[in-house]
Parts: sequence; C-alpha cells; structure tokens
Amino acid sequence: MARDLRLRLNREELRRLYLIEKRSLEDIARLYGVSRVAVWKYCKAERLTRRSRSEARLEAQKKGKVPQGYFDINEDFFSKWSPEMAYVLGLIITDGCVAKTGNISLNMNEKELLEKVKRIMGSQHKIIPSNHQEGLYCFHFSRVRLVEDLAGLGILPRKSLSVKFPTVPDAFMKDFIRGVFDGDGSVYFEKRSMRYPVRTSFVSSSLEFIEKLEVTLQQLGLPKRAIYKQKTKNGMHYKVRYSHENSKKLFKVMYYDIKNGLFMERKYKKFLDGFQQERSCV
Repeated sequence: MARDLRLRLNREELRRLYLIEKRSLEDIARLYGVSRVAVWKYCKAERLTRRSRSEARLEAQKKGKVPQGYFDINEDFFSKWSPEMAYVLGLIITDGCVAKTGNISLNMNEKELLEKVKRIMGSQHKIIPSNHQEGLYCFHFSRVRLVEDLAGLGILPRKSLSVKFPTVPDAFMKDFIRGVFDGDGSVYFEKRSMRYPVRTSFVSSSLEFIEKLEVTLQQLGLPKRAIYKQKTKNGMHYKVRYSHENSKKLFKVMYYDIKNGLFMERKYKKFLDGFQQERSCV
C-alpha cells in the first residue's frame, strides 16, 4: 500500500500537503484512498517531523474539525524581551503552571489583571471561573512555541520546588520583579505601627529562587534581608520581608515610570493607603 502511494504521490507533493498546507494524515489518506498508517510510513521514510498532539489539535481547530474554537495568541510573546514579556514571565513563574501536556495556565483572583495579560499577549482565549475554587479565574492557552520558549527560560512542568531565577536583562528587571510580586508577593499593614504600617514580603517554594531575588533587590537599592523558612502543609516555603521604609523603596522599584498599566490594582492601592496614613500622622 505504501509503495503504491509513492507511485501516485511524489515527495514534493507530500511535503506541500503535510508541511505547508498542514493537512492531517487522515486528510491525505482520504485524498489518495489509502490508510492513515500508509501515509505516516511514507512521512517517516521521508523524515518529516510529525506534529505533536497539541499541534495537530490546533490545526484541527483552525479547520473546524473539533468542537472547541481556534483562539489566536502571539506565539512569539516569550521569544523577545520587553517590559510586557518580563512582567508576564514573573506572573507565570509564581502563579502559573505549565502542564506536561503543553497547556499553560494563569490562575488568579483578579480577573481584570488576567484580561490585561490576555490583551497584551494578543489572545482571544476566554478568562473562565475555576471549577475548584470560588473567586478564582483561569487563563488557559497552549502553543508549542510558547512552551519551548518558557522551557528555555527555565519554566518547566512541576516547577514550584525547583524553579531558578531566570537571566533577565537589566532593562526589564523591574517589570519582572513586579510580576513576581503580583504573583507571590504581599503588602499588608502592621497594626502595632500606626505611623509606619506598611510591610511587604515575597514567598517561594524554591530556596534558590528566593535567594537570587533577595540579592537582585539588594542590587536595586534595598538592604540585605534574612530569608525565613516556613513549614506549611504543602512543604517548605521561604520568605523575605521588608519594613515600611524599605517597602517605600520597593514601591519605587516596581512602579516608577510604568507605561503599560501592568500591575495589580489592589496591591498598588494598598501601598498608597499605607503611605497616606504615614502622612496623616505627621
């Protein structure tokens, strides 16, 4: 059967159908009246790289062969550094997940922030409520190129315990740190200090990540801080904390001269409320 197919379908035509037109094996088999296996054996003999399941499903979605619609997204988003890319990278490292299947997800309580991320990624995917936690929203997407680029930046499946601090260009470090803060950072009030109430912290399950983050923040003007260990039901967490005055320095690092509006409104407003309380006590 495969030999008969070669007589009717030359290699150039096979390449055009499979690689350029992105026809499925099933489509080509139907076109030439042979089995899907015969087409695949021919592709294998010609050393054509087989599409992954996610790629094949994506092409099927584009052609309307499966119920789920095809959603556009900028597949090159993580290929080149920009303030927007650095911020979203920080979010994904802290609040995101890359599954072994190639699916990527961001899960947050702030639907408005996910909508901003969706827009700057050029995505048509829907932001949907979580089935597992009330008030949580999910932004799911999947592209081989995005997964590969994230892997090149050190973000792999089951990353939470082993993720490393990526090599971020200096020009985009503040955006990256703001993304990390919006994912796994906290700003809160110390009730015992009425005049200087603001406290901030970063937390991570990866000691290597939090250590490099703390050193990076020193390089940006914050003082050296101890890293605290905290045992939780899910394992060990590592935390670095800052006082009111140092939280002001962190605020300037993260929010000075933002032009793209990518930040969590709730945390930003809490900073301002705390600093306003300091002024009102003078």
